[in-house]
Amino acid sequence: MAKTKIQEIVELLETKSSAKQEAYEQTLKVLNEFKKVLRGYEYNLKDQVNGFNDKLEIEYREEGKFEAHMQFAGDTLVMMMHTNVFDFDSSHFIHKMRYVREDKTREFCGLIQIYNFLSDSLKYQRYQDQGVLVARLFVNKDGHFFIDGRRPLGFLYNDFEHLVMNEKYINNIIEEATLFCLNFDLMVPPFDLVGLISVEQQAIASYSSGFHTTKQPLGFQISAHHEAEAKEKKEKKPKQD
Repeated sequence: MAKTKIQEIVELLETKSSAKQEAYEQTLKVLNEFKKVLRGYEYNLKDQVNGFNDKLEIEYREEGKFEAHMQFAGDTLVMMMHTNVFDFDSSHFIHKMRYVREDKTREFCGLIQIYNFLSDSLKYQRYQDQGVLVARLFVNKDGHFFIDGRRPLGFLYNDFEHLVMNEKYINNIIEEATLFCLNFDLMVPPFDLVGLISVEQQAIASYSSGFHTTKQPLGFQISAHHEAEAKEKKEKKPKQD
């Protein structure tokens, strides 16, 4: 006997929607575990840093239910949980795993994103400054996880079938993300790239004690700048008869 539409709806609610709800709850649980470890991390790190420089700011802050900040001097790790649950493109590696093929509802994952911001970008509310995505942490209904991120995080944590979040993994992830941030230095942009500013930019800079500053590779920005400059020169060039 063919299923009625209402039976199909109930079946999807029972399987897919329930799995998504469980994935959301597991992801929130993981975020709360990260918050707990970060609080301890603050005290431990602060004690050690104060031994050689008590002016370096080490501070943990919670920004509501879905966000946590860990500042270590000029860098801040920002962890943000998305309130929705995600599936993956059919070409994604998890679909090839026996673990997922045995139960398709295991593919639905909650998402926690880890960003590196300059501490001053947040302190002075420089809204045009950008954070660098360090890692995306995906958690399913069973508490299994994998990380899509910069090395070594993406390399170390991709065994979705066997990885189940625990305190040891949380500590390792925090340490690797922190090391990435501390080793990723802010580079001064080329002189010509910042040779002109608008009155609006000047006003913002004066208010926030700094200029638009982004801790990221400059290659794309520089390339885009030179392409725009070349296009402008080409348009101004007089046409040949």
